[in-house]
Amino acid sequence: MKDLLKENNKQKHQFRSYYCLDCKQIKPCHILNKEYCCSCAYQIEQEKSGEYSNYQQVYQRKEKEKKEKFQQLQLLSNYQGCHDCKSLAVDAYSLYENNQLICQPCRMRKEGGASGAISFLGQQKWYKKGWGIDLTEWLTKFRCLPVNVKCVREWAKDRNHLNNCQCLKLEAKKLVKLFSNSLKKYQEKLRECSCKTSEKVRVSSDDYAWCEKCEKSIEVASKKRVIKNRNDPRFWGLETKEKVLCLNCLQKFKEKMPINKRYTLNKYLKRGY
Repeated sequence: MKDLLKENNKQKHQFRSYYCLDCKQIKPCHILNKEYCCSCAYQIEQEKSGEYSNYQQVYQRKEKEKKEKFQQLQLLSNYQGCHDCKSLAVDAYSLYENNQLICQPCRMRKEGGASGAISFLGQQKWYKKGWGIDLTEWLTKFRCLPVNVKCVREWAKDRNHLNNCQCLKLEAKKLVKLFSNSLKKYQEKLRECSCKTSEKVRVSSDDYAWCEKCEKSIEVASKKRVIKNRNDPRFWGLETKEKVLCLNCLQKFKEKMPINKRYTLNKYLKRGY
């Protein structure tokens, strides 16, 4: 029985990954990505690179993130602990998203769930181990944070490095160049694409799809995760922007159908499909 369940789960996993996770209509050829078809993978990469196409915007965003990180760590360093349980651990999401110090253990008990815990002691150990700096010294004495490990090394060589630090600008330029080069590589590989589009409209659910006009639930061919012919406008000789339609919505296009398809539609409606 266990072997049967394992085999079933394995087949389901293979089935899910066989078609593109985004459009679900195309078999990936795995040239650009193993989970997405080349078209969707390129579009995703294009959206990512769009966020890093303008150097000035990237620099301003990184500078804002650096200031926010400094303020959050400063807020965390002044935290005296929870009044109820005395814990120094706060909810990470509340700190990073709302700049609020909410006790993580208390929130976990009260709400039955919380994001990861974060404490100043833990952050201090991380910076000491990863970057070799004393976090308290940087927060109180220098009133800033280093940009990266390279910035720390430059500071170790020259203690006046912070007066004319260009590390953030260099990191912004590096990011812009990195995403630009990545998109070019995707463009070159896209020419080799051999992805195959499914003949039938595929869906993500094993049991139901939804009409794209009235949003009514429609049964699907669960074994293959495709819509049934009667819900495919192409089956009725129609060319519509909607790919999935229930029979009631298809009636609105009845005049555009061939005569034999109108006859078939009437039969289906009488059967109550």
